[in-house]
Amino acid sequence: MSDPYITDLVDHKNRVAGHIQPMASDLSRRAAIHDNSKFAPEEFDAYQRAFPELQKHPYGSPEFKAALQTIQPALAHHYASNDHHPEHFPGGIAQMTLVQLVEMLCDWMAASERSQTDFLRGMEMNRQRFGIGDQLFAVLMNTVAQYAPAKVSVPPIPAANNE
Repeated sequence: MSDPYITDLVDHKNRVAGHIQPMASDLSRRAAIHDNSKFAPEEFDAYQRAFPELQKHPYGSPEFKAALQTIQPALAHHYASNDHHPEHFPGGIAQMTLVQLVEMLCDWMAASERSQTDFLRGMEMNRQRFGIGDQLFAVLMNTVAQYAPAKVSVPPIPAANNE
């Protein structure tokens, strides 16, 4: 005779794993195809031309924004093709899934490694740009602190009590 608690516990663990696995698989797939649209003819030449100018300027600076304007059709194609960008959605971040947010955050972390802009400053700029609320911002920063602690020089931000 089996113990009902153990049976339920094992069943619950299996159900949770069954929900985690599709998300983990999707993250793995996204890692493999991230930004593949930049190899497409609609984007490649424009990004290649703009790359030296974009590298010269800090993220968010007027010069950086001006360089982005020179590749506007390619940028629009990129956002339309990649749902890890808030610009992909009419409603921005509020229409994204958690998996898309994870890819977005990883994208921002990687971009900061080739930027003249400090990661935390870039996060604050993106917070303002995309209207990220305190609670989600805390979750994002706690995630960075957990998985890339060198990027943050301050302890995780406590979530605001939004109850």
